[in-house]
Amino acid sequence: MVQTTQLLSLEQGFVTWILYFFAYGFVGWLWESGYVSVRKHKWINSGFLNGPVIPVYGFSMTAVLAAVAPFSHNIVYLYLISAVVVTVIEYVTSWLMEKLFHARWWDYSNVPLNLQGRVALPISAFWGIGVVFIVKVVHPFVARWVTHVNTTFGIFAVVLLVALFMFDFGFTLANLLAFGAATKRIGDTIESTKKELRERAAATGERLEEEHPWLETYRKDREARAKLPNLSAVQRRLLSSFPNMKLNDTHTSAQDIADLANLMKRLNKKHQ
Repeated sequence: MVQTTQLLSLEQGFVTWILYFFAYGFVGWLWESGYVSVRKHKWINSGFLNGPVIPVYGFSMTAVLAAVAPFSHNIVYLYLISAVVVTVIEYVTSWLMEKLFHARWWDYSNVPLNLQGRVALPISAFWGIGVVFIVKVVHPFVARWVTHVNTTFGIFAVVLLVALFMFDFGFTLANLLAFGAATKRIGDTIESTKKELRERAAATGERLEEEHPWLETYRKDREARAKLPNLSAVQRRLLSSFPNMKLNDTHTSAQDIADLANLMKRLNKKHQ
């Protein structure tokens, strides 16, 4: 009887923490996507995955909740521990994603007091304030939701969420396997076209009137477009969601590659 009670207690604890991960992954997705969408004046899914979860937020908040449990009533300790924990996770995530996918998904190089562009003191200070607000204001609501789901669905909710998460992660990963080679090929071609246009303008004295004259070249040249790889919907979304991404294999910006990829999609659809 005692052993059964202990197992049930362990299961409930496990389910609770997994639900916290997904709850705060969703909260982070709402925050990131909402912020970017307001700036872009259109809806942008700014998450790495296709679904409404940003894992780094889920990991960060579950780690913070575990770390600050003894200090939740001390604002100073709560702030300091939160800032440190989130900063460490953000740095490790940035490094790991760059090693795996050959791209810097966010870059704080222009922010003062940054460390290798992965983290920055002003950003860490902001995270500390944000987490204090979440723990004090948002977490009570999240905790009630988690308790309700745990008592109503239990482990079945976790199984379903984890299954959907793993499918999404696998689908995204499959699209990223060729992402580096495709973006390098497109990026190198864009740089070559820009160089040709600059050299032609210098030789003839012409001015490049358009904001993106190189893009007009591909709009008019179907043969040139046919030589380039077509990016998948997931690959295009990632380029649009992370316009400040720095691709290690090409000097071309993610925004330029996204502009050309979207142009190719529109024109290919038009000519079908």
